[in-house]
Amino acid sequence: MNLSQKQIAVRFLELAAAGEVDEAYSNYTAPNFKHHNPYYAGDATSLKEGMRESAAENPNKVFDVQHVIEDGTLVAVHSKLEMQMNGLTTLAVVHICRFENGKIAEFWDIGQVQPDPLVNENGMF
Repeated sequence: MNLSQKQIAVRFLELAAAGEVDEAYSNYTAPNFKHHNPYYAGDATSLKEGMRESAAENPNKVFDVQHVIEDGTLVAVHSKLEMQMNGLTTLAVVHICRFENGKIAEFWDIGQVQPDPLVNENGMF
């Protein structure tokens, strides 16, 4: 069964959040994968190691996809992430994936901690 770009992006993120980082990378990233996370060098190996560490430190994190938007070779995934960061923390996260030949070739991630108290009555999700 061929997965759509949206399905691949979501599956990659779900696997990574669940600690199945190697499977996520081997199945869904292109050989020339690069990323733009400012906390790691721009190669696939550096981000993969960071994802492994995050999964080990937060094995019970909850990753809940809210919206998925596709535009040509780009897929954006807006998610709610709950994990331990000095207590339980909720984050709004946006991941953007650029595809080449059915694989993720480029990756951006942006996160914002949900404040407590949350002033906006519409929430972040």
